Amino acid sequence: FIRLLHQTQSFRNTDELHIPSAPHCRCNKRMLAIAVVRMTAIQYISLPVCGCSPAEPRLLQGGLFPCSPRHPSLAVDVQVLDFVMSLFVNMTPNNTAFTATLEGFLSKRGYKLAMKDTMRVRFGNALEWYTSLHLTTRNTIDKLIDTAREISLDYSNSCAATRSIPIPEDRLPPSSPPAPSRSPIRLSTRATVSDEEEEDETTSSYPPATPTPQSRKRPRGSSDVHNKEPPKNPFPEPPLRTRPSDYLVRRCPACFGGLKHDPSQAVDIHICGDACFTQKRKRCSGSRDPRMHPRSVFLSEETANQMGAHVENIRPPKPRPVKQARQEEEDGYEAGLKMPRSALIECEASFKAADENREKASTKFFEDTGLMGLLCRHDRVLFLVNMQSAGEKQFYMLALLEMMFPHLPSDIRVGLLYDVACMLHLSCAKYGFLDRYMDRILFAVSVFHAFGHWWACQIVYHPLKCIGFGLTNGEGCERFWHSISNLIAYLRVSGYHRRLFTLDFQIEQDDRASRVGRLAAWLNRRTINCEEKLRQALADLEACGVSETVLRAQWKDQVDVQTRPLKRQAKTHGTAAVDRILQARKTAEVAFIRVKSMEETMADASSETHERVYADLHLPEARTALKQAKEKAKHLEQELGIQDAAVLKKLAHGDYFNARMNARVVKDRLVSKLRARRFELDSIERSFRRTRSENQRNDHASQAIKRREPNISKLLKTYNTLCEDIASLIRTKKAPKGAVAPPPIPEKGLYQLDVDDAIWQDAGLEDVDGDPPRWLTDDNVRSGIRAMLLKDRCEEEAPRLLRERGHLQIWFATEWNVVCELMADSEGASTF
Repeated sequence: FIRLLHQTQSFRNTDELHIPSAPHCRCNKRMLAIAVVRMTAIQYISLPVCGCSPAEPRLLQGGLFPCSPRHPSLAVDVQVLDFVMSLFVNMTPNNTAFTATLEGFLSKRGYKLAMKDTMRVRFGNALEWYTSLHLTTRNTIDKLIDTAREISLDYSNSCAATRSIPIPEDRLPPSSPPAPSRSPIRLSTRATVSDEEEEDETTSSYPPATPTPQSRKRPRGSSDVHNKEPPKNPFPEPPLRTRPSDYLVRRCPACFGGLKHDPSQAVDIHICGDACFTQKRKRCSGSRDPRMHPRSVFLSEETANQMGAHVENIRPPKPRPVKQARQEEEDGYEAGLKMPRSALIECEASFKAADENREKASTKFFEDTGLMGLLCRHDRVLFLVNMQSAGEKQFYMLALLEMMFPHLPSDIRVGLLYDVACMLHLSCAKYGFLDRYMDRILFAVSVFHAFGHWWACQIVYHPLKCIGFGLTNGEGCERFWHSISNLIAYLRVSGYHRRLFTLDFQIEQDDRASRVGRLAAWLNRRTINCEEKLRQALADLEACGVSETVLRAQWKDQVDVQTRPLKRQAKTHGTAAVDRILQARKTAEVAFIRVKSMEETMADASSETHERVYADLHLPEARTALKQAKEKAKHLEQELGIQDAAVLKKLAHGDYFNARMNARVVKDRLVSKLRARRFELDSIERSFRRTRSENQRNDHASQAIKRREPNISKLLKTYNTLCEDIASLIRTKKAPKGAVAPPPIPEKGLYQLDVDDAIWQDAGLEDVDGDPPRWLTDDNVRSGIRAMLLKDRCEEEAPRLLRERGHLQIWFATEWNVVCELMADSEGASTF
């Protein structure tokens, strides 16, 4: 086949191709009647064949591909097969539709086969095995290039992964004995992003080795968890490397071509992960067809199950909910994270509610329920895993990360963007998942999923708010899911291996089409975008009129305050404690009036003698009583809990605190409705290839969402009115000293829920000790902080783009030199 490609210059010159005649031999020859299908004609030929001269290689020499390996009755022009193979990359594979169209097209020109619909099966066989031949040929050439590259680059200090990987071992660099590798660099300091997270779902299960709808459960009464040592990581230690593996370099030259650790950067590469539940496969009878892509990006089913078992063995079972109300726990930081426990609980509740409402694949009807992927920031697939659980289980993401790190040198640091990064981080910190790599990982949430996180979580994990992520948004997975959405219907009814093979083939074809040209265009486009954002940020910084030093101090203070754990709400003090304070204050007030009256009597010369004598005798006692009453009231106030102290304070400014409380409630309802709206729209936008009933349901859902928009607008108007009332009370001195009016929320852009929108700011809705900070009250400082953070991200992005351009140049120069050397060393052989 390679000789045929070389002879015809990739099928450009096929006019001189002909089927060679059978050699002269004494074998009994058999005449085969073969229908030759071309794009514009059907030809019938008779081909003598025997054991010395089979039909298949002779047909291939003539530019034809047979429909079967023995005694074919139909052969297809390789140009037609090549065209269809490329066509099915850009549209849903549909052999039936194409062959019916081709038969009808040829029938109009007088070309007909013997029986109706006889082309479909035979053409499908020819296409399937031609695709396999095409991939095998490409893999053979790649192996030659890989071998030449190893010789050229001298891989003596490089070690390939010796563990289970999703590609055959013969396509990786030579292996040496694995050695434990720990990064000498620890990400112990971080501006605003913490390093540990919890999971998307609170329950965990893993698919068994034999796919079943159920997942194994640990016996609820088991106590082995506390008596035995934690299970060891089932994955071996990563090998020592000096450069990324050939596998990763092939996946994305811009990320991994020439990748070295850069101490000036917080992380060396950015990756993103996400799950997709539209790419599912129905349960079907029969065995799995063992068709494998030679360069698959999928993790093996055994690897995923192994990680699932490891996670289940380590993580304790979820306790049953306690019916009686328990004492509220003290808020604090969980497992060393920089986000308080209260914010983690809110994030978990938000995504759990959205997850329960999301339509996922039922394991009763679907054997494969979806895909989870790990992509680089250039939207190129690094690894995929086939999911067989009803929900988005955390162990799939852990398995993807466990498989990626052995392909990297031990000093390379990774920035991971994931829609529930806070939960994943917490799980890793609490249970020791990815413990070998935690000092090399920074976590962040994907930009378009940040709306579902609590504000304290966004301020820590949003990639635009923390150091290291530049302008990466982490939504490459969403774009990839959309790019393969045309395969949903086809893959839903395909076999297990055919489904994976089709996805692998689609990914490989897209990668080869975009390897250099699209990556270069991407870098150019992002560079222009980065420069524009940097100019805008500098202009906004200058316009705010506040120095950058002040802005950084204010931002640090804002992060410290807004990620501070909530103070415990005392439950031992209630209304009775407040009443005692009020009584003590009243007693002190009466004592003060008595002392004042006696002092006035003593000072007034016109007072009666007996009155002056009485005042003189009882004044020291009255003063002592006044002092004791004041001290008692002060002592009771100091013992009072935060919540009751606020109640006491509110008694003096009832109208202000009532308005503020109402504004807080209305805003919480507004945020809740906006989040629910985004989650509803997200489920509709993610659905592809819907049935008629699903379309009707989504239409009803869209109409219902639109019908609820007036209610959201009404809530917004109510909130803004309350903000005006609070501002009026502050102006008329009917509010506590230092009170700040909450800013109204503009209606424009209300539904976007962007991280810098006014909807997230709680200025004026919470108590502030002392004078309110400038980041809360000064609009110039707040706009300056946003501009400063954008400037920082642009200054991180610019050198990263230059670095990636260098990676691409290094990769291209290396490949060019290797191919030239290989061609020079291949004298007398085909140099195609």
